[in-house]
Amino acid sequence: MTATATSLETLKSALDEANPNKVASALQQAKLGTMLTPLKKTYSALAATAAHNLTDVAHGSGLAALLVGTLRVTAGAAAAGARLVTDAGGTPSATVATLSDDGKTVTFEGTVTAFVIEYVPRASADMTGPFAKAS
Repeated sequence: MTATATSLETLKSALDEANPNKVASALQQAKLGTMLTPLKKTYSALAATAAHNLTDVAHGSGLAALLVGTLRVTAGAAAAGARLVTDAGGTPSATVATLSDDGKTVTFEGTVTAFVIEYVPRASADMTGPFAKAS
């Protein structure tokens, strides 16, 4: 008997397929409306640290970032001012901050106690995880 390989249907593949019988469930799982709404968050009086988790309680249990539009340090030992954002493999400096691969953690070159960030949030579900059509 010949074995055949089966592939797991993911949320991404269900959305890419655009099957009308699956789209509503897929969009609901991804929370498309939330993903399409840019967020602007102003953080102040934070614990002095270089790495800030946007999704933890200290940061209001926010959403992970997909794409950062603007980032500006307003207080702390790190230099005040705007930052470019690179991936987790980059090196934070007075002009660059890093964003973790999961979009949760922003890291600066020194401790920061206040910053402003504007970003587009990630999907609420893992796009590469299994897709389960709601019944």
